[in-house]
Amino acid sequence: MRYPPLQSPLLWQTYLAFWIMGILAAPWPVPAAICAVLIIGVDDRLWHCQRLFFALFCFVAALLTAQWQLYGAPGRTSFPDMADINAQQRLCAVVRDTQGLPDNRLRILLANASVQQASPSKPLPGLIQWTWDTPTADAPLPGQSVCLARRLLPVGGFANAALPNWELKQAAQGIRWRIWSKGDHPIISGTGTLAARWRETLRRRLLHIMLPETTQAALNGQDNEKDVAPPSTELTQGKAIVLALLFGDRRYLKQSTLDNFSTATLAHSLALSGQHLAVAGMIGLLCILSLARMQPSLYLRRPRFACILMASLPAAMLYLWLGNAPISLIRAATMLAALTLLTLLGRPHTLSDVLCLALLGIVLISPLSVLDTGLQLSALCVAAIGLAAPWLWRRTRLSDKSDGRQPGHWLLRTLGRILYTSLLIQIALLPLSLLLFGNMGHWFALNVLWLPVVGTVVLPLAALGLLCAALGLDLAARLVLELSALPCQWLVDGLSWLAHMGWLQNPALLRPHWTALPAFAALLLALAARAGRSSAPSAARRLLLVGILLLCTGPVLRTIDRFSNALCLDVLDVGQSQAIALRLPDHTRLLLDGGGSASPRFDVGRMLTAPAMTRNDAPRLSAVLNSHPDLDHMGGLLHVLRHFQVAHVLDNGHDGQGEKGRQWARMRQLHGARPLRRGDTLLTTTPGLRLEILHPPAGEDDHWQGNNASIVARLVLNGHGLILFTGDAERPVLQRLLKNGDTLQADVLIAPHHGSRTGFLKAFYKAVRPSLVIASCGFGNRYGFPSKALRSWLAAANIPLLYTGRDGEIRVTWGDGPTSSGEDADAYSVQTERKALRH
Repeated sequence: MRYPPLQSPLLWQTYLAFWIMGILAAPWPVPAAICAVLIIGVDDRLWHCQRLFFALFCFVAALLTAQWQLYGAPGRTSFPDMADINAQQRLCAVVRDTQGLPDNRLRILLANASVQQASPSKPLPGLIQWTWDTPTADAPLPGQSVCLARRLLPVGGFANAALPNWELKQAAQGIRWRIWSKGDHPIISGTGTLAARWRETLRRRLLHIMLPETTQAALNGQDNEKDVAPPSTELTQGKAIVLALLFGDRRYLKQSTLDNFSTATLAHSLALSGQHLAVAGMIGLLCILSLARMQPSLYLRRPRFACILMASLPAAMLYLWLGNAPISLIRAATMLAALTLLTLLGRPHTLSDVLCLALLGIVLISPLSVLDTGLQLSALCVAAIGLAAPWLWRRTRLSDKSDGRQPGHWLLRTLGRILYTSLLIQIALLPLSLLLFGNMGHWFALNVLWLPVVGTVVLPLAALGLLCAALGLDLAARLVLELSALPCQWLVDGLSWLAHMGWLQNPALLRPHWTALPAFAALLLALAARAGRSSAPSAARRLLLVGILLLCTGPVLRTIDRFSNALCLDVLDVGQSQAIALRLPDHTRLLLDGGGSASPRFDVGRMLTAPAMTRNDAPRLSAVLNSHPDLDHMGGLLHVLRHFQVAHVLDNGHDGQGEKGRQWARMRQLHGARPLRRGDTLLTTTPGLRLEILHPPAGEDDHWQGNNASIVARLVLNGHGLILFTGDAERPVLQRLLKNGDTLQADVLIAPHHGSRTGFLKAFYKAVRPSLVIASCGFGNRYGFPSKALRSWLAAANIPLLYTGRDGEIRVTWGDGPTSSGEDADAYSVQTERKALRH
């Protein structure tokens, strides 16, 4: 059998690439524009005025469309018109969509919302995302109305350079506002749409069958069973996976289970996509075989493959409705429809043609769906398979026809293709996986064991169990669903054991520069175009050159940074906590506090601090300094110390509270932490540059506790203060520093205690004489930080105030580096993730 080499993309597919680049240019103009220029340089078909003009027209039209949808809609950046943003507002809205989240949570999208005030109700533009933790009843259905009194906030927060933009993802879905509640009792009215009621009835019936008999009896004894939410703890994780595969409902999954799947590179098997539509293909195949047996002339009208595709479409649409239509499943269903259309028309096609046709339909109807990570990963996986198909089939084909009749050879060939495919996908997605998740996927081989089981055992049995439940055959449904959940439970237990042994954890890795994404794409395209040919075409040679040049960009930038004399201060946006990175001229890197959160599901160190510290740099730090062991300053350091190479750990010598405090005590002991006291000085390799410790004083540990035991440090260059770090120091500490007569002057002051009222003292600020004040505080935090007193005084003194909740990550860079003589030491530039200014 002949396997033809990879063909060049059609011209309309190149125009589609320009349309997609134009959408991506709205949030990332420079990378998208560079990629568009590279496409022009590689594809010589565009070296004609008319074609080039049309390609640029597609780019500009997509850019303007995305700009309008992202930033042109009213209310995009404005806060609600409230006297106090912390006050609860009573709002009523219509449910647009409901999605189950791990650990018994619901994500509910609300539309047509209005704030009920004394004046006539005020409509809110855009959608509201309502996160309902531990719901007291079942989820409201799409089409129902809800009313509740909660604190309403615009979407925002966690805006850090080169990290996934959560705010952008929400805006791409039209979400402008967010509310959060736990164990609330909202007023739900209406009946919901007919499709939503059918789906919920089926889900509840299946759930009722899967629950233990004791729980079923308890629920049956309720007066109003419909309003009672079954306890999520009663469902095993194997059965919770079956529910997630059928309905996309993850509320009964534990976050630890989902984390283990992600670490083991198996999370894609839980995301409803093309693999799950294989069940629709099986249903179509069975239907056609049955019809052909009764009506053999069926194959005379249409080829068997076309008949199977046509019969699969209804089952695929049914699964799309059942799975609540996530974007990855929409992509798979659209590809199935495109494949059916091309087959019926008799058009020759490849997997890439089908993918591009599906993407064309998606991005024309919903342009901002390109910004959805689910669609990006799903489409890139299919593209990688399409590029590798010629090489893959040559490598795994049978040596002769007789081998095909031997089950052992067929099984080995199938497993080999799965292994090769998984490896190729991991290679193709490596830069994106490192950028988004910090995971290189070294456990990808588990796909060889799990994917065949999902496709041939779990999903077919789950679909059969669902059919039995719909027909009222509860006993048969229970038996089939138990068998379906058994392999899932085995996998969950196996992954939990690997995690307990410490073998599942991924090491901290360098997160590449964004140029690695187009570099890998260009290299893979060049290799795929060369496969099966005696010589590489000219376009492949150009792609190879472009890929090599782009791949060198990250290392070149790292080398420049290492030899740069710049001194950089990065105040990360880590919510209502604090994490500060400091890079000295000799590339000495320090982390002062690591942020933290009380949420059991959100590790600031893993999600924000560690990725920020590995932006095009290795996971190595010269020192970690913890101002005091409160959770919002220490929590994120636990992950960093577990996975980074840290030469020195410095702190105030105090232990924290709770389980995280005990972990911190063990980390301090493991790393030989050194407590700092007033009078200590940390010298650097840069002449005249040192870090002076001003607080706490030695021998007074009993007097200074909690926030007031925070380390206060001043970075000095030849007597000139550059930065003053204050931790959570409050007025008693500030008064003590003034009483000591210390020199407090500094260009940049990190506001004490996140800019709170208790950390504000006029005399202290006058003594520091800062030209810039930075407060690390969460977006729309309920404490109102920075305080009104601080904002008013700084405004009157004409001193700029930046804070992470509004400005995102804040970077301060001292020129080309402070000179040894101290000249121009106070000249610095300031750049924030949302705006830039020049001092």
